[in-house]
Amino acid sequence: MTPDMNYRNGMSLGWRLCFILSLFATIPRLIFVWPALFNPARIGSGLLDICIQFIISFEFAWIFIYICLHYTYQKQSWFNRQSKWVQAGLLVLLFFAINEILFQLKLALDEDNTNMIIFRVVYYLYHILLLLAILGYRNFLLTTQANHEIGLENEQLKREQLKAQLEALRNQLNPHFLFNALNILNISIATNPDLAQRIVLDLSDILRYNLKVQNQGLVLLTDELAAARAYLDLHKARFGDKMAFDFIDTETGKEWYVVPLSLQILIENAIKHNVITSTQVLFIEIRLNEPEKQVIVMNTINKKANSGGTGIGLQNLDKRYKIQTGQKPSLIEDEQQFTVKIPLIEAP
Repeated sequence: MTPDMNYRNGMSLGWRLCFILSLFATIPRLIFVWPALFNPARIGSGLLDICIQFIISFEFAWIFIYICLHYTYQKQSWFNRQSKWVQAGLLVLLFFAINEILFQLKLALDEDNTNMIIFRVVYYLYHILLLLAILGYRNFLLTTQANHEIGLENEQLKREQLKAQLEALRNQLNPHFLFNALNILNISIATNPDLAQRIVLDLSDILRYNLKVQNQGLVLLTDELAAARAYLDLHKARFGDKMAFDFIDTETGKEWYVVPLSLQILIENAIKHNVITSTQVLFIEIRLNEPEKQVIVMNTINKKANSGGTGIGLQNLDKRYKIQTGQKPSLIEDEQQFTVKIPLIEAP
């Protein structure tokens, strides 16, 4: 929800809270005037006393709820433009000023003015308790809002994960991809049985991995690297010497985590958007940088005139990382290389 909508909802609940607080604040006063309610000569003054207490409590609660909500949701006002110390001083001054004004009004309408000191203490105590209840109401609104935002972020993350999985499966199961893999497999069965067997294993590993990570928010880096190697091996079987790749310093004894399909998305992006020929070899490098908590994917650039990309890959990866970890992959591009640095996540 937008801040304006949260503010309106807060104001709507605020009216109800003012009514409830005023009732509770009036109950103790009812005890003092209870005998007057059974005295025909004093019943009018007793009812008036209760009504005055209710109205005063309601006005006090509403003024501070109004200020509280304006401050919480940073509505445009003179008060919100002041420094914290000025705001605190104004609130204290306002608290005592309103109490004194309302107290004097109550005193002027009350027939019994004995025990004024005790009455004043009790009266101020009423409003201190009301103020504490209002602060509790503010914390309730903030907590509810935070939980709502977390729920929205989780839903958005699920949608982004689903998009990534569908995009990855679309790339890996589309007729063109399968045609190339099966065509290479068909040729290799007779000419290079070992390559044919490796193609079958790589394709099996890729599909198994994608099914495995469907419902996972994070995966082990070692599993992601293994799936990326199988994915690159499969494309290497297709392009031969027109494509090369290297894994540098990827052996690690620590359990790092990454967002699922991160590396496959970047590899697919490199293959999709670059010309791959015998004179324009595509080189992909995957490097682990543990001190900086990054896995780096670099590819050479020979851009196609029209790659026909969907634009989902990198945007999806960026959104998922931001929602999942609060971090974002960094992109560096020059005339020769395109580099993406993916944040590594320690054990969740």
